[in-house]
Amino acid sequence: MKRIKLKMMTLLLVLTMIYSNVMVMANEKRDDIKILPIKENVKLLSSDTELDTGKYVTIEQAANQVRPKVAKNKKNINVFLKTTISSPEKVYEKFKSELTKETGNSSEGDYMYWNIKQEVPNYIYIPRTEKGKTFYYYEFQISYEYYTTLAQRKRIDKKIRSVIKEIGISERMSNYQKVKRVYEFICRNVQYAYNSESDIAFTAYSALFYKKAVCQGYAQLMYKILRECDVPVRLIPGYANGELHGWNIVKIGKYFYNVDVTWDAGNYQKGYGYKNFLKGDNFSNHIRFDNYNDYIFYGKYPMARYDYKSGKKQFSIKSKRAKFKIKSPKIIKIKGNRLVLKKIENDVKYTIQFSTERNFKNAHNILTKRTKVKMLKLKKNKKYFIRYRALKKIQGKTVYTKWSDRKDILVS
Repeated sequence: MKRIKLKMMTLLLVLTMIYSNVMVMANEKRDDIKILPIKENVKLLSSDTELDTGKYVTIEQAANQVRPKVAKNKKNINVFLKTTISSPEKVYEKFKSELTKETGNSSEGDYMYWNIKQEVPNYIYIPRTEKGKTFYYYEFQISYEYYTTLAQRKRIDKKIRSVIKEIGISERMSNYQKVKRVYEFICRNVQYAYNSESDIAFTAYSALFYKKAVCQGYAQLMYKILRECDVPVRLIPGYANGELHGWNIVKIGKYFYNVDVTWDAGNYQKGYGYKNFLKGDNFSNHIRFDNYNDYIFYGKYPMARYDYKSGKKQFSIKSKRAKFKIKSPKIIKIKGNRLVLKKIENDVKYTIQFSTERNFKNAHNILTKRTKVKMLKLKKNKKYFIRYRALKKIQGKTVYTKWSDRKDILVS
């Protein structure tokens, strides 16, 4: 059985935070959904208000400023952002994604994301037109709550260093050897926290010190130890057998594999062998949430088609398509009516699109295998907008990269 807590952020006319606490009990399917009161302490300032523009930064810069504060369990944080995005919901989503992105640091990324118990962001914004372009100056006032205290996380860090030494992991070991030893350690030492109502059961702290946890705690501990051992790993939320669940993917060689240490801890303790260790992309009874299942995620974390023990090494079909879709075309050079395109890979075709309109309405297309192209259909004394993308048939389906940046040329 499994349990996982989920967090949602919703901004409507005002920015509010709704936190969903979903629990599925062992031997009893029960969803307890706790929704905290909506806070609407939002103030809209006039665009004539004096603005100290010096403290407003990009979303990426703001996330870099805030990340160390969240790592130290700061409860109230002000964030100052300048962007062309008018939707506060989209701005906050981008900020949250940047804040909790994977950095390789074991205290950040998924570990940080799943340690945030609740966040309530309120905002103030001022629109300003500068050189004919509208910018939005946002101040987000964010109230955070965390699953673990800073003292508890320091204890986790110290204990994990001891565990790594105890189970004999060294830099010389392969990723497979590291993953196997960490997996075995968790399966031997952590039991499922049946009927626990305590939030601490959702943490690596509970798994390490109380030796009990729900799936979120299992997967968070797996993530934390492997990150300390320099093994690429992610925590994947979704559904298993129709219930909310969390597991991990780990990288061995070029490929990512599924591991479900929660289920296999139960198998181990009942005397069974591992049934969910290093599984390929077709992971039985496990369904990811959409944002962990799209081509962008698969392009970054390509899955193996087959289980590791099968001995067959090949990317899954979805991963092959995703790896191609995220490639970035680029027009390297334009001279007169001649183009030089960035080569995407072997055995692909390129669609070059050109139009006299910026939005490529009524555009003309050229299909070619070449990266050096002479444009023959351009009329003199006209300005054209040009872009291109690559296409390739993968397992019977035509897959496209994104479009290159738009370039313009004036034919003389």
